[in-house]
Amino acid sequence: MGFLGMVFNYMLRVNINLTIVAMVRASNTSNSSEIEDVCGYGDESDDHSSDSEGDFEWNEFTQSLITGAFFWGYIWTQIPGGRLAELFGFQRVFGGALVLASIVSCLVPVAAKGGSTILIIVRILLGLCEGPTFPSTHVLLANWAPRLERSIMSTIIYAGSQAGTIIAYPMASAIIESLGWEFVFYIQAGLTLIWCLFWFILVADSPEKSRWISQAEREYITSSFGDSKNKKVPPVPIKDILTSVPFWAIFIAGIGNNWGFYTLLTDLPLFMKNMLMQDIKSNALLSGMPYLGMWLFSLLVSFAGDRLRMTGKLSTGAVRKIANTIAHCGPAICLITLTTFTCNREATIALLFVAVGLQGGIYTGFMVNHVDIAPNFAGTLFGITNAGATIPGWVAPMTVGALTNNQQTFSQWNKVFYISAAWFIADALFFLLFSSGTEQPWNNLASLLPNDKAPSANSNLPGDSPKDIVKNSQNIPPYNTASPSEQKRHLYDDYVTDPNLRDYQNKAFEPDS
Repeated sequence: MGFLGMVFNYMLRVNINLTIVAMVRASNTSNSSEIEDVCGYGDESDDHSSDSEGDFEWNEFTQSLITGAFFWGYIWTQIPGGRLAELFGFQRVFGGALVLASIVSCLVPVAAKGGSTILIIVRILLGLCEGPTFPSTHVLLANWAPRLERSIMSTIIYAGSQAGTIIAYPMASAIIESLGWEFVFYIQAGLTLIWCLFWFILVADSPEKSRWISQAEREYITSSFGDSKNKKVPPVPIKDILTSVPFWAIFIAGIGNNWGFYTLLTDLPLFMKNMLMQDIKSNALLSGMPYLGMWLFSLLVSFAGDRLRMTGKLSTGAVRKIANTIAHCGPAICLITLTTFTCNREATIALLFVAVGLQGGIYTGFMVNHVDIAPNFAGTLFGITNAGATIPGWVAPMTVGALTNNQQTFSQWNKVFYISAAWFIADALFFLLFSSGTEQPWNNLASLLPNDKAPSANSNLPGDSPKDIVKNSQNIPPYNTASPSEQKRHLYDDYVTDPNLRDYQNKAFEPDS
């Protein structure tokens, strides 16, 4: 359900990136592309005339304001959304955010016909509605993901972002061809509302509250947390957070990542149209396919990362650093190389595919690192870092618009790619030097209280190897003197301690009431 939630979340967010190509009259965009003069070829599509029948006269800069306005609202609900999810549960916050976003999305066609200013306001409202989705998802991971399975679980859920992009573009193209661009927003919003109904029925805020899992699974998940996850929501140690170097490593990584990511996500369809002269059908396919590569690569990296952690070959911190370096330095190299292939469509498309695909490593890198260093405040931390990272979400498209407005040339687009590459490399180096994969002292509730009020507790924080996962801090007698039910409990704890004990299966554990 979390994966599907991200699919619909991104579908509502990015559908306008392609739809705006059909909304705007080609004759009123700055169509002074040099591709015909420099490369000697133009648009060979038979149906390009259909791309020129848009309703609106918006230049590149106005289009960049419309697509980037989402983030003007998105930034303000990041921190409140994360904290609300910690206090009242991610189920209500995430589901409620998408209900509101679906309603606002239905207003886009009417707003567009009222003028670009009204459309920008509606896009801001859409951003306000969707702001809590990512921070509340981190609360989901903190409550549900066993410590050594966080990479794969976070990747599966957040891969819905790429799946949403993959689905949104071809779906939008098909709807535009058959029904018109207005129905893109109506249909995708309607599908999201249907998903919301199932979300509220099936999803619970924690394993303890879920009706759909076995007692064995519940015990397995909760015992993996040790003392790193408090039952009661502690106060936010804001001073400790703001003076934490690992926190700032995540913050900087988020800003650099989003500059490059949103430059490509928002403006790739425009680049495909103006510089590669692709019609809207080819544009939808070529703009969406790189995110299929990102999705598949993210699953591969997360699986490999968790296996390396489980076997003790690499620590959590090492896995996060390696994955993040691949996810950011790889695309930077691709974008720099891209500037040397001025008139080679095939090489350009291939490099863009690889650049976007390698970014799949972020979900095993900085994106899940909040849960590593402070699971009690994962939602709040992600809210803070993503609020900062939201700024490139609208500054980057505006930068592209300013650079290419009335200047659809390779030299101007090369500047776009150089800037993105510089951000990727800078944030990757900072994260490599200063990030951490271990729980920070300020995550523990006991460290936030005066000594005379601090609860006495064993430090049951699991380590980086499954054999370091200690048994639950309960008074269980030795196995040879235990009752049958307590012996069964020993077997369960041994299974959690070492998953290689295949003789015992989770489903066999049925504790006495």
